[in-house]
Amino acid sequence: MSVGAHPGGVGEVNTAFAGFAEEHALSAKVRRSINVALDDLLANALTHGNTGRDPCSVTVEVKLDQERVTVIVTDDGPPFDPFARAAPDTSLSVEERPIGGLGIHLVGQLMDKVDYQRRDNHNVVVLVKELANG
Repeated sequence: MSVGAHPGGVGEVNTAFAGFAEEHALSAKVRRSINVALDDLLANALTHGNTGRDPCSVTVEVKLDQERVTVIVTDDGPPFDPFARAAPDTSLSVEERPIGGLGIHLVGQLMDKVDYQRRDNHNVVVLVKELANG
């Protein structure tokens, strides 16, 4: 599905994924992990992907096989590799910690594999959740 940069975009994807998860009987653990990851990635893309030009658009594809769920999030925003940043130092207090990065860090912890590529002027993030781990 594709969504534009509007406040309801994340909700639309969550609703569509909930239907997919129900139809394919995905476990609650897998559903939660993917929902958290999608929330963070979509919110970032829709918030930061707009740079004064046309609003960013995001496409989400979900693929399921016997072993894993693969989610591909593609946006046409400016180049940004969410996984290139160093993991936040969670030993610091909230006041000492710089803003940002915690959500993406959580995505990396929840997924079994994450990958970023810049292809044809698009950011492409691939998330993999193994079903045996969920």
